[in-house]
Amino acid sequence: MEAKDLYAATKQDSKNGYSIRKQTGDISTKKFINTLDYSLDAIKLREVYEKVTRRKNFSFEINGKEYTQQVINVKFSYSYKEFNKAASDIYIRAGNNFRDCLFQDGVALSPDGQLIGIQTGVEITAPLPKETLGKCFDYNEETKSYIQIGTIPVVKNKAELREELYKNGFVCDGIKYVRYKRSSGSSRVGKCLFVNEALYGRMTKWDRCGLTIKDGQEIDLAAYEAYISLPMSSIIDTIDILPENILIIDDYESSFDDEVVAVEEKDGRLAAEEKTVKVTNSIWDGQSLMDTSLFSKYPDKGMLLLRNRFFKSCAFNCNIQKWFKDNGIMDTSQLNGFTLAKNVSDIKLITTPSSIKYLKFGTAEQWLKSIDVTFGVVKHEKNPHFFDGRMVQTHYQLLNTLHMSYENVEKFLKQSFDYIDYIRRDPDILRHHISYPYEEMEITPLNSKNEIVFKLLGINNKFANTKLYNDFKNDLIRSLVNDLRDGRVLVNGNYSTLFGNGMEMLKAAVGQFDGTSELVGNQIRSTRFPYWTDILGSRSPHVTMGDIALFKNVRNGNYDKYFNLSKAIVCVNSIDENILQRLQGADFDSDTVLLTDNKQLINAAKKHYNDFKVPTNMVTAIKRRRYYTVEQQADLDVKTSVNKIGEIINESQRLNSILWERLNKGANIEDIKELYCDVCKLSALSGIEIEFGLGVQ
Repeated sequence: MEAKDLYAATKQDSKNGYSIRKQTGDISTKKFINTLDYSLDAIKLREVYEKVTRRKNFSFEINGKEYTQQVINVKFSYSYKEFNKAASDIYIRAGNNFRDCLFQDGVALSPDGQLIGIQTGVEITAPLPKETLGKCFDYNEETKSYIQIGTIPVVKNKAELREELYKNGFVCDGIKYVRYKRSSGSSRVGKCLFVNEALYGRMTKWDRCGLTIKDGQEIDLAAYEAYISLPMSSIIDTIDILPENILIIDDYESSFDDEVVAVEEKDGRLAAEEKTVKVTNSIWDGQSLMDTSLFSKYPDKGMLLLRNRFFKSCAFNCNIQKWFKDNGIMDTSQLNGFTLAKNVSDIKLITTPSSIKYLKFGTAEQWLKSIDVTFGVVKHEKNPHFFDGRMVQTHYQLLNTLHMSYENVEKFLKQSFDYIDYIRRDPDILRHHISYPYEEMEITPLNSKNEIVFKLLGINNKFANTKLYNDFKNDLIRSLVNDLRDGRVLVNGNYSTLFGNGMEMLKAAVGQFDGTSELVGNQIRSTRFPYWTDILGSRSPHVTMGDIALFKNVRNGNYDKYFNLSKAIVCVNSIDENILQRLQGADFDSDTVLLTDNKQLINAAKKHYNDFKVPTNMVTAIKRRRYYTVEQQADLDVKTSVNKIGEIINESQRLNSILWERLNKGANIEDIKELYCDVCKLSALSGIEIEFGLGVQ
């Protein structure tokens, strides 16, 4: 719902507020256009509703779909003006209700003759005088209709509306709603969830996980607002992890000197130059190790992204108990960290403070004693769906940062062109391309054109001579060609989840970590590719040339022995290696990287690999003093709702294209260094914008 509509309706009728009902009295389901994902938060909301109301009607079902009134997603797209649109051509004066307006000849008048409603664009027989129409509307002689003129005065702007609703809430269908919280995605576009006031107290107490937060107290508000939304993440499943199953070890930061393009703030502006700086990596940022016994529901998966209150971590499949046994760890006193466990056999999850956001506000012991044993499973790693998981699509940002000649591109695209040609000539290839996982052909309802073509080709190959088939084939080829034009080219590879210094994390749990890594430099360990081969890596967003990563895939016996990782997980090293900045500010809370062994791409990447230093963000975040107040919440949400990431990426790709053009016309690397530094500023800005959109300031 729009904030201005909710505010206006509540102002007019504080008891019933905004109506979501038809004239028959039934609820209009057309208003229900958002989805409340299955999440820990949604599970708790339902539980709290049943406790508070003693009823089980948290939701209702119509035509197989489940609806609830208990949560409303509020947008702040428009100001509240002297006249507000009730439809595309109808304006209602502030303080009046559209349903109470009696329109005659395009206008609605109050008993004292004041204009309270007007319809533009319809023919009028007896136009009102100018003094009645006021400054916002006029009568057009040519069209014989009313028109809106000038700028309609604002009564409350968007920021004022936000503060008003955050402070006083609103009424809808007779229910009072108050500000609840917003997800990181919603914060980027300025939306916020409001909840039935009757549920607010219990839900807020649950959100705080034992923390005491008083109105007006100083707090890291941006972090708090981001962290209480973590249980709202959509989940696919739940698993139980007892507090005594958890071992919390210290995070580790690797600091080293590296020659980079350092992006810094100087006199209120960004400056970028090549220089040697100290880079610091948090090598286990956002990751955990989880014993293989907790992967019983997902035995073939190597990671599960977990959520709980104030907890967000990517847990990798690990033989923790085998590691303890092999290293003679028999007592909890031999563990290097904090745990409530009495026996070493209880330890099933090894994590760090970077995953436990609660530690910014309270202690590890408080968190362990306050959390629920039920953790939400957000996702696991997946293989690409192209060619049984063997191929992955590139993206234009990667291709636009590789200095490929016409001949290079021709060779690079040859496989794709050959495949399109096979589809054009061979119905069996086309059928394979659109294949469905059917074990046998049977007559079932047909749900799509792909399915129709697939089944008819399987029944009779003469179907390939029909107009329907040829039209379908031509549409398919056109789509594949458009993908190539957009930079989506199929190459051997996948998107792999980043797993940072896993063996070192295991060693740290028993006090054996000495600051060195089993994987050295740019070495990676991935079972997806042959060992001892070169691999190209690219994150998304991928801004510029210095964001390309070249790896060497190696074998490591310890990773094979103590981890159960799939082909969609890549083990990397960030000790003394500037990989996290090279991969656009990556961390290990389920970030993925495109990996490929495509020779054309690798050769193009090697051409300038040492010419373009890694863009490294050295801008220091300034923590603003904020307080837990409605005014501060509103101000924070206004500021985080301005999203510039699309503009930043588009501008970077424009500058990358100009850079290549200059090189192709005879410029040397030194000639374009200044331009490259400008692109590096955009690389840093992209990371700053993403963090800011998540509520980090």
